[in-house]
Amino acid sequence: MGNDRLDRRTFLKMGGLIAAAGVTIPAASQIFAPSGLASSGKELSAATDVSWTMVADVSKCSPDCTICEDACADENNLPRFPGKLSRFDPYWLRIIEAKKELSGVDNKALSLPVMCMMCDKPPCTHVCPTKASFIRPDGLVMIDEHRCIGCRYCVIACPYRVRFMIFKDTPDDQWTNRKVPKLMRGVASKCTFCVHRIDDGKLPRCVVDCPENALTFGDRNDPETEVAQLLEPGTAQALRPNLRVGPNVFYLGL
Repeated sequence: MGNDRLDRRTFLKMGGLIAAAGVTIPAASQIFAPSGLASSGKELSAATDVSWTMVADVSKCSPDCTICEDACADENNLPRFPGKLSRFDPYWLRIIEAKKELSGVDNKALSLPVMCMMCDKPPCTHVCPTKASFIRPDGLVMIDEHRCIGCRYCVIACPYRVRFMIFKDTPDDQWTNRKVPKLMRGVASKCTFCVHRIDDGKLPRCVVDCPENALTFGDRNDPETEVAQLLEPGTAQALRPNLRVGPNVFYLGL
């Protein structure tokens, strides 16, 4: 497991952009849309040059390993219900099996961690009638649960199927991390890149807990970060690039 701290340069840069944008940083700021910020994020692009990015090296992912998936659920208090009620379980990070269907190549199945892609042009923000889905100054796509009316438009619009509706209340005994608000029933939810940890200068929990160091996170606009160096050769791939939504999760080894 790697160091769970963001490098000091990146964290200071993030602090500067928050101050420059005039956004206060109480605990609630990680969830609520700052007043007056448009959901499209166009007005925010000039406020920061930070681009939070996740890179997953699937060649390092072990078959049947779900450690990152479990870490995500634990960190974000994602409920796990027994028996038939498990159909209501929300997954902010899922491990899916992908297999190439090409002749003359290795067609072995690959394990892919799939999460919110934090798109530059997210369809979810454009279809939301209440602007509950919005883009933070640092580019993170978030949901204001208090604005969400449960219409599911964003869930349907997401081309990666990584948004979920919360249909049942989280049991009190599964609300173990009090730094993360309990999920509200009747609203949409999704991966946040562990925004509460980012705002505290830490890496997302899935990155920290991965025993194979298959996940790398950082600011790809800073050439000195590991993320930028992994992307520099141009061999990383995004899922469904034809959609041109600008995903910020990339994969090596596909």
